[in-house]
Amino acid sequence: MKKPRVLLTGATGRLGSVILEDLSNIWDIIPLSRRGGGKTQKCDILLPGDRKALLEQEFDIVLNTAAASSPSLCADRPAESWILNTLWPREVAAYCRERAIRLINFSTDLVYSGGAPPYTAASPAVPLSFYGWTKLVADIFVLKADPDALIVRTSVLCGETGSNRTTFSEDLLSGRVSTVYVDSWRNHTPIHWLAGILPELAAKEQTGLVIASGKYSMSRSAYAEALLKRLGKSTDHLIMEYTPPGVPSRLHLRGDYSCEQ
Repeated sequence: MKKPRVLLTGATGRLGSVILEDLSNIWDIIPLSRRGGGKTQKCDILLPGDRKALLEQEFDIVLNTAAASSPSLCADRPAESWILNTLWPREVAAYCRERAIRLINFSTDLVYSGGAPPYTAASPAVPLSFYGWTKLVADIFVLKADPDALIVRTSVLCGETGSNRTTFSEDLLSGRVSTVYVDSWRNHTPIHWLAGILPELAAKEQTGLVIASGKYSMSRSAYAEALLKRLGKSTDHLIMEYTPPGVPSRLHLRGDYSCEQ
Protein backbone atom coordinates (compact mmCIF):
# COMPACT_ATOMS: atom_id res chain seq x y z
CA MET A 1 0.00 0.00 0.00
CA LYS A 2 1.35 3.43 -0.95
CA LYS A 3 2.38 5.61 1.98
CA PRO A 4 0.68 9.00 2.33
CA ARG A 5 3.00 11.77 1.15
CA VAL A 6 3.38 14.30 3.95
CA LEU A 7 4.81 17.80 3.69
CA LEU A 8 6.49 18.60 7.02
CA THR A 9 7.58 22.15 7.71
CA GLY A 10 9.90 22.93 10.61
CA ALA A 11 11.48 19.47 10.33
CA THR A 12 14.51 20.38 12.47
CA GLY A 13 12.43 21.89 15.29
CA ARG A 14 11.28 20.14 18.44
CA LEU A 15 8.11 18.53 17.16
CA GLY A 16 9.18 18.34 13.52
CA SER A 17 12.33 16.37 14.28
CA VAL A 18 10.36 13.84 16.35
CA ILE A 19 7.73 13.44 13.64
CA LEU A 20 10.46 12.82 11.08
CA GLU A 21 12.17 10.26 13.31
CA ASP A 22 9.09 8.45 14.58
CA LEU A 23 6.73 8.46 11.59
CA SER A 24 8.92 7.99 8.52
CA ASN A 25 8.07 4.29 8.59
CA ILE A 26 4.39 4.96 7.89
CA TRP A 27 4.55 8.22 5.94
CA ASP A 28 6.57 9.35 2.94
CA ILE A 29 7.73 12.59 4.54
CA ILE A 30 9.03 15.63 2.65
CA PRO A 31 11.00 17.33 5.46
CA LEU A 32 11.64 21.05 5.10
CA SER A 33 13.77 23.35 7.23
CA ARG A 34 15.00 26.90 6.99
CA ARG A 35 18.66 26.01 6.40
CA GLY A 36 18.33 22.51 4.97
CA GLY A 37 20.98 19.91 5.66
CA GLY A 38 20.76 16.44 7.12
CA LYS A 39 17.58 14.74 5.98
CA THR A 40 15.81 18.01 5.21
CA GLN A 41 15.29 20.20 2.15
CA LYS A 42 16.05 23.92 2.39
CA CYS A 43 13.00 26.14 2.47
CA ASP A 44 12.93 29.57 4.13
CA ILE A 45 9.24 30.31 4.66
CA LEU A 46 10.07 34.00 5.12
CA LEU A 47 10.97 34.15 1.40
CA PRO A 48 8.05 34.30 -1.09
CA GLY A 49 10.01 32.34 -3.70
CA ASP A 50 10.68 29.49 -1.29
CA ARG A 51 7.03 29.38 -0.25
CA LYS A 52 5.92 29.21 -3.88
CA ALA A 53 8.38 26.38 -4.65
CA LEU A 54 7.24 24.52 -1.53
CA LEU A 55 3.61 24.49 -2.66
CA GLU A 56 4.52 23.21 -6.12
CA GLN A 57 5.40 19.80 -4.68
CA GLU A 58 2.96 16.87 -4.62
CA PHE A 59 1.65 15.80 -1.21
CA ASP A 60 -1.45 14.43 0.52
CA ILE A 61 -1.07 15.93 4.01
CA VAL A 62 0.58 19.08 5.40
CA LEU A 63 1.93 19.16 8.96
CA ASN A 64 2.87 22.75 9.69
CA THR A 65 5.18 22.73 12.71
CA ALA A 66 7.26 25.72 11.56
CA ALA A 67 6.94 28.60 14.00
CA ALA A 68 8.73 31.33 15.89
CA SER A 69 7.86 29.75 19.24
CA SER A 70 9.81 31.94 21.66
CA PRO A 71 7.73 34.79 23.12
CA SER A 72 10.86 36.91 23.54
CA LEU A 73 11.96 36.28 19.94
CA CYS A 74 8.52 37.22 18.67
CA ALA A 75 8.64 40.44 20.65
CA ASP A 76 12.08 41.26 19.23
CA ARG A 77 11.21 40.30 15.62
CA PRO A 78 7.51 40.99 15.21
CA ALA A 79 7.45 41.22 11.40
CA GLU A 80 9.22 37.89 10.88
CA SER A 81 7.10 36.23 13.55
CA TRP A 82 3.88 37.52 11.97
CA ILE A 83 4.85 36.10 8.58
CA LEU A 84 5.92 32.73 9.97
CA ASN A 85 3.27 32.22 12.66
CA THR A 86 0.25 33.92 11.07
CA LEU A 87 0.45 34.74 7.37
CA TRP A 88 2.10 31.49 6.28
CA PRO A 89 -0.50 29.24 7.96
CA ARG A 90 -3.26 31.23 6.23
CA GLU A 91 -1.50 30.87 2.88
CA VAL A 92 -1.01 27.13 3.17
CA ALA A 93 -4.59 26.70 4.46
CA ALA A 94 -6.01 28.40 1.37
CA TYR A 95 -3.82 26.18 -0.82
CA CYS A 96 -4.94 23.02 0.97
CA ARG A 97 -8.61 24.02 0.75
CA GLU A 98 -8.36 24.54 -3.01
CA ARG A 99 -6.80 21.11 -3.54
CA ALA A 100 -8.60 19.10 -0.82
CA ILE A 101 -5.34 18.41 1.05
CA ARG A 102 -5.43 17.57 4.76
CA LEU A 103 -3.82 20.30 6.88
CA ILE A 104 -2.82 20.01 10.53
CA ASN A 105 -1.53 23.24 12.06
CA PHE A 106 -0.16 23.52 15.60
CA SER A 107 -1.16 26.08 18.19
CA THR A 108 -0.34 26.79 21.83
CA ASP A 109 -1.93 27.16 25.25
CA LEU A 110 -0.34 30.63 25.39
CA VAL A 111 -3.36 31.94 23.49
CA TYR A 112 -5.08 31.89 26.91
CA SER A 113 -4.58 34.50 29.61
CA GLY A 114 -4.56 32.09 32.56
CA GLY A 115 -7.37 33.95 34.29
CA ALA A 116 -10.27 31.53 33.88
CA PRO A 117 -9.15 27.88 33.83
CA PRO A 118 -9.70 25.12 32.96
CA TYR A 119 -9.46 25.80 29.24
CA THR A 120 -11.12 23.75 26.51
CA ALA A 121 -11.23 24.17 22.75
CA ALA A 122 -14.41 26.23 23.25
CA SER A 123 -12.91 28.63 25.83
CA PRO A 124 -12.43 32.31 24.92
CA ALA A 125 -8.79 33.09 24.21
CA VAL A 126 -7.09 36.37 25.11
CA PRO A 127 -3.27 36.15 24.86
CA LEU A 128 -0.91 38.10 27.10
CA SER A 129 1.99 38.10 24.61
CA PHE A 130 2.56 39.02 20.98
CA TYR A 131 3.54 35.39 20.37
CA GLY A 132 0.15 34.28 21.69
CA TRP A 133 -1.61 36.75 19.39
CA THR A 134 0.29 35.52 16.32
CA LYS A 135 -0.88 31.98 17.06
CA LEU A 136 -4.46 32.89 17.94
CA VAL A 137 -4.94 34.98 14.80
CA ALA A 138 -3.41 32.12 12.80
CA ASP A 139 -5.98 29.72 14.27
CA ILE A 140 -8.76 32.05 13.10
CA PHE A 141 -7.20 32.62 9.67
CA VAL A 142 -6.57 28.92 9.06
CA LEU A 143 -10.11 27.79 9.82
CA LYS A 144 -11.59 30.63 7.80
CA ALA A 145 -9.40 29.77 4.80
CA ASP A 146 -9.86 26.01 5.20
CA PRO A 147 -12.78 24.86 7.39
CA ASP A 148 -11.61 21.26 6.88
CA ALA A 149 -8.25 21.95 8.55
CA LEU A 150 -7.37 20.74 12.05
CA ILE A 151 -5.76 22.97 14.66
CA VAL A 152 -3.92 21.06 17.40
CA ARG A 153 -3.42 23.24 20.47
CA THR A 154 -0.88 21.89 22.96
CA SER A 155 1.21 22.84 25.98
CA VAL A 156 4.86 22.64 27.08
CA LEU A 157 6.62 19.93 25.05
CA CYS A 158 8.83 17.55 27.03
CA GLY A 159 11.03 14.60 26.16
CA GLU A 160 14.13 13.90 24.07
CA THR A 161 14.14 15.17 20.50
CA GLY A 162 17.62 15.15 18.99
CA SER A 163 16.90 18.69 17.79
CA ASN A 164 18.96 21.77 18.58
CA ARG A 165 15.64 23.27 19.75
CA THR A 166 15.44 21.66 23.16
CA THR A 167 12.32 20.87 25.16
CA PHE A 168 11.64 22.05 28.71
CA SER A 169 12.67 18.71 30.19
CA GLU A 170 15.91 18.65 28.18
CA ASP A 171 16.70 22.16 29.41
CA LEU A 172 16.10 21.07 33.01
CA LEU A 173 18.29 17.99 32.73
CA SER A 174 21.14 19.85 31.02
CA GLY A 175 21.08 22.69 33.55
CA ARG A 176 20.22 25.33 30.94
CA VAL A 177 17.11 26.10 32.98
CA SER A 178 17.29 26.39 36.73
CA THR A 179 14.69 29.09 37.47
CA VAL A 180 11.22 27.57 37.66
CA TYR A 181 7.93 29.25 38.47
CA VAL A 182 5.89 28.02 41.42
CA ASP A 183 2.63 29.52 40.12
CA SER A 184 2.88 28.77 36.38
CA TRP A 185 0.66 25.75 35.79
CA ARG A 186 0.94 23.92 32.45
CA ASN A 187 -0.04 20.54 30.99
CA HIS A 188 3.48 19.30 30.24
CA THR A 189 3.14 17.19 27.10
CA PRO A 190 5.29 14.19 26.06
CA ILE A 191 6.48 15.09 22.58
CA HIS A 192 6.73 11.51 21.27
CA TRP A 193 3.14 10.88 22.39
CA LEU A 194 1.98 13.99 20.51
CA ALA A 195 3.77 12.86 17.35
CA GLY A 196 2.33 9.38 17.81
CA ILE A 197 -1.32 10.49 17.69
CA LEU A 198 -0.89 12.43 14.44
CA PRO A 199 -1.59 9.52 12.06
CA GLU A 200 -4.93 9.01 13.82
CA LEU A 201 -5.72 12.73 13.64
CA ALA A 202 -4.69 12.93 10.00
CA ALA A 203 -6.95 10.00 9.08
CA LYS A 204 -9.99 11.26 11.00
CA GLU A 205 -12.60 13.52 9.47
CA GLN A 206 -12.40 15.74 12.53
CA THR A 207 -11.93 19.43 11.75
CA GLY A 208 -11.65 22.64 13.72
CA LEU A 209 -9.75 22.97 16.98
CA VAL A 210 -8.68 20.25 19.43
CA ILE A 211 -6.51 20.30 22.54
CA ALA A 212 -3.90 17.55 22.80
CA SER A 213 -1.69 17.70 25.88
CA GLY A 214 -0.59 16.06 29.07
CA LYS A 215 -3.61 15.06 31.13
CA TYR A 216 -2.66 16.75 34.40
CA SER A 217 -1.67 20.33 35.06
CA MET A 218 1.44 20.88 37.19
CA SER A 219 3.40 23.93 38.18
CA ARG A 220 6.71 24.36 36.41
CA SER A 221 8.51 23.96 39.73
CA ALA A 222 6.62 20.78 40.68
CA TYR A 223 7.31 19.25 37.27
CA ALA A 224 11.02 20.12 37.54
CA GLU A 225 11.32 18.60 41.01
CA ALA A 226 9.43 15.45 40.03
CA LEU A 227 11.50 14.90 36.89
CA LEU A 228 14.86 15.40 38.59
CA LYS A 229 13.95 13.23 41.59
CA ARG A 230 12.66 10.44 39.35
CA LEU A 231 16.04 10.37 37.61
CA GLY A 232 17.97 10.49 40.88
CA LYS A 233 19.25 14.02 40.32
CA SER A 234 19.59 16.80 42.84
CA THR A 235 17.06 19.62 42.99
CA ASP A 236 19.21 21.87 45.17
CA HIS A 237 20.13 24.13 42.24
CA LEU A 238 16.53 24.97 41.35
CA ILE A 239 15.52 28.59 41.93
CA MET A 240 11.83 28.99 42.76
CA GLU A 241 10.22 32.24 41.62
CA TYR A 242 6.81 33.67 40.82
CA THR A 243 5.80 34.35 37.24
CA PRO A 244 6.80 37.77 35.93
CA PRO A 245 4.22 40.16 34.44
CA GLY A 246 2.92 39.07 31.05
CA VAL A 247 3.33 35.33 31.71
CA PRO A 248 0.04 33.42 32.18
CA SER A 249 -0.08 31.50 35.44
CA ARG A 250 -3.05 29.12 35.55
CA LEU A 251 -3.13 27.44 32.16
CA HIS A 252 -4.99 24.29 33.18
CA LEU A 253 -6.20 22.49 30.04
CA ARG A 254 -9.06 20.04 29.63
CA GLY A 255 -7.96 18.21 26.52
CA ASP A 256 -9.75 16.33 23.76
CA TYR A 257 -6.66 14.07 23.63
CA SER A 258 -4.75 13.55 26.87
CA CYS A 259 -1.66 11.65 27.90
CA GLU A 260 -0.72 10.44 31.36
CA GLN A 261 2.59 12.21 32.05
